[in-house]
Amino acid sequence: MASRTKQKEEARARRLAEEQAAAERSQRQRRMLMLGGVLLIAVAIVAVAIAISSSGGSKSNASSAAANPKTPQQQQQATQASNAVNGTLSGIPQSGVTLGSAKAPVTVTEFGDLECPVCRDFALGSEQQLISNEVKAGKVKLVYRSLETATQNPGTFGVQQSAAYAAGKQKKSWNYILLFYHEQGAEGSGYVTQAYLDGLARQVPGLNFAKWQTDSKNPALLAQVQADQNAASARGFTATPSITVEGPKGAAQPIVGPPSYSDLQKAIQQVS
Repeated sequence: MASRTKQKEEARARRLAEEQAAAERSQRQRRMLMLGGVLLIAVAIVAVAIAISSSGGSKSNASSAAANPKTPQQQQQATQASNAVNGTLSGIPQSGVTLGSAKAPVTVTEFGDLECPVCRDFALGSEQQLISNEVKAGKVKLVYRSLETATQNPGTFGVQQSAAYAAGKQKKSWNYILLFYHEQGAEGSGYVTQAYLDGLARQVPGLNFAKWQTDSKNPALLAQVQADQNAASARGFTATPSITVEGPKGAAQPIVGPPSYSDLQKAIQQVS
């Protein structure tokens, strides 16, 4: 009797094990079917994006969106950034990396890194006040030069700085610089890609994109970036932004780190 009871228990245990195994197989099959469906949807999305990109041509808005897609919120932020930059720079002449009248008696030079968050805060704060007041009034011209600090990747640094200098070939360098600062990503996140740089160029009003692409690959611009770095090293600059102020009365003490608008005004008065 005990043996028969034991056999029944063993048979019941085998049946439960088989049922559990069957349930697990069924669950795995459902997961595989769901994964297959997700993959099919992803492939379809990629195919649609490629089709849109191919049909629109390199200059179309569709191509731009496929190459560097933005969420509605990101698109709204990009539009706001473009409007802010255009408003700040409206009516101010540009030549290469120089913003302001060539006849301005005082020259303020910024050594910066486009990926530097401290440079961003300076550019969108006290430097913007300088642009809106002294630069717009023709009293000061502002020059941008390169010094790698935050980027920490010479290859990326050279490419991104050259992209801004290439916009200067069409008198749009400061549009590009300020847009970069407005849309700067998290430091060290690797957000600076060719698609990101292309996207900024497409936001600059009146910029010939094809010409910018060609100019940005000109080795002379990389040489200019390196020359800027050499000039910064010769002055002992190791942090960004580093600021020099020169005028009819000579040069003020260089400012290392982000100056306040009041600091800039004092240095300008000193050399004027």
